[in-house]
Amino acid sequence: MICCLVAGVITAKIFFITENPEFKVAQSRSHTLPSITVFNLASEAVNLSEDLSLDTINVIIIYTLGCNSCISKADTWSEIYSSTKDVVNFLGLAYSSDREAVRSFIRSSGLDFEHRLIDQHNANKIQINDWPTILGLDGNSNLLFKYEGGASTDSLISYLSYNI
Repeated sequence: MICCLVAGVITAKIFFITENPEFKVAQSRSHTLPSITVFNLASEAVNLSEDLSLDTINVIIIYTLGCNSCISKADTWSEIYSSTKDVVNFLGLAYSSDREAVRSFIRSSGLDFEHRLIDQHNANKIQINDWPTILGLDGNSNLLFKYEGGASTDSLISYLSYNI
């Protein structure tokens, strides 16, 4: 009975995430990702929407190299990416201006998907309150989920296991 109750609570958090007050704040203006300018690792400005796939779920992992939780979750992100890359489009957004440090992190962690750099102004547009933050978007930039903090990776695993 307790197992069913716990599973129900986890499912409720996944499918009814809009009940989370912080998520409502993020969605109060719009249910779509705002226009965000990021930089590729060659210092070129790119609109984030150009990196989104129209055909699959888009998962954006927003991290900073100064976040211990982000660094410790990188291996798990790599495993999730490896097992779902045929059906999920992944993108990393590093809150950093140190391109070489980001490149080194990508190489050492095996995160073989596209990474961009995001600045404070654009991070504010998507209301980043904790590291890491993981966003899920459909092909039209509609927000499917937003998970913040240390448990965000576990929430992502649960979401993907139920929805792909």
